[in-house]
Amino acid sequence: MVMIASGQRFSSLARAVAAVTAAALLAACSHQDRMKPVVTAFEGGNYGLAAQEIAPLLEDRRDSEKDRTLYELEAGAVYAAAGDMEQSMAALTAADDRMWEYLDDAPDVRISEQAAAVLTNQTIITYTGRPYDRIMCTTYQALNHLAKGNLDAAGVSLRRAYEWQRDAAEKYSKEIEALEQKATEASSGENYDSKAALEDAGVKGGLDSAYGPLRDMQGYAEFAVPYSTYLQALQFQLTGRPEALGQATVAFRRAAGMLAEADRAYAEEDARLAEAASAGGAIPPTVYVLVETGMGPWLDEFRLDIPLFIRGLPYVGAAFPVLKFKEGAASGFTARAGGAGYPSSVLTDMDSVVAGDFNRRLPAIITMTIASSATKAIATYFAQQAVYQQNPDAAWVVAIAGAIYQIGTNNADLRIWLTLPKQVLYARFPAPADGTVEIELGDGQRIGPISAESSGATIVHVRSPRMGAAPAVRTMRFPLK
Repeated sequence: MVMIASGQRFSSLARAVAAVTAAALLAACSHQDRMKPVVTAFEGGNYGLAAQEIAPLLEDRRDSEKDRTLYELEAGAVYAAAGDMEQSMAALTAADDRMWEYLDDAPDVRISEQAAAVLTNQTIITYTGRPYDRIMCTTYQALNHLAKGNLDAAGVSLRRAYEWQRDAAEKYSKEIEALEQKATEASSGENYDSKAALEDAGVKGGLDSAYGPLRDMQGYAEFAVPYSTYLQALQFQLTGRPEALGQATVAFRRAAGMLAEADRAYAEEDARLAEAASAGGAIPPTVYVLVETGMGPWLDEFRLDIPLFIRGLPYVGAAFPVLKFKEGAASGFTARAGGAGYPSSVLTDMDSVVAGDFNRRLPAIITMTIASSATKAIATYFAQQAVYQQNPDAAWVVAIAGAIYQIGTNNADLRIWLTLPKQVLYARFPAPADGTVEIELGDGQRIGPISAESSGATIVHVRSPRMGAAPAVRTMRFPLK
């Protein structure tokens, strides 16, 4: 009976080695490796070069098809900063279309696909986007539409962002819990106790050391991104439609409610003006400044020994992803118009948005990583034992094959949208009579003079990836209706 079970393990291992050899070779060059030239150029303010560097990644369908959505998201941000609106819109449309396919998928389908990766690793799973990816994709598309002066199309994109938020609130937490359960079941199939491994002192200490500082970062409630909500309120208001002004009032208040008390004043003023306009008043000419500053988080890998509870193989190394944050963002800005200065407030802390999502997934990430590493190690061990009993001279072949298999598949999933900002800052103020606005970033750089509508609304959108880097600036002007 033992020989049959061991033989089955050997057969499963052989099939898995054959199936993942190609995938393991492709995984050797990760998304972050491929994106390094793009990120370096983008972060340095050389957006044209970043656009050139990302083009081959979009064309390379052999090595990056499973990551296609992620590259389209990156390209959407890069092309927008480079001033190539059409390419940005095409990339974001492609990413959104691919992610939208999963909106109505049965959760168990997605969970089964991920759980099946226990014998390999999560990097072989097709990247379908995190909730914040989906919301920011459509938010960026809305900005593109606003830059083209198309308020209705911007509204469609922002409505889509809201649908993504609602979908996440309804399904995401349950999916994560189910995935964690699937991982536990998978390891139990090899008679491995994942829960006992999590109680190991070394494992607990290692995980607490790596993840302790992250666990207090919870993001915003209900998967919301205030940046998207504020833009939706602004779009409602700019249409000038009576019913939309009421919606703008609600959305501005909702955005304000998400923010720290010190950052609410601008959104609260917007809500008061929208409410007055819905009662027959008029929106005064206004300038809205939105500055995306810094670079969002990235993922690093750390390794930790986990117990296998087998005398001949007490521990095996497991690779976990850990979220890291970038420094170097310009801190704040001051907008100057009509002889007055208007300091910035924080509209969205994207570090917290990303960290909140990561923390929601963290228990499942940990369980899946432990289950995957243990299952592969146990399968390799028993396969080697089975072969040794039948032919001791051939056992080394299994040992080598098993080692290659484990090394080739023992990688953490480090895929993440790298060109997102660290923070989104904002300010709003009355349009100056002379139609001139200047912006001074926290790193001392000055932007302007910028021409603003003295009798309408102006949105100034700035992307400043790092202190000292040349910012990308877009100005959008709208007549008040």
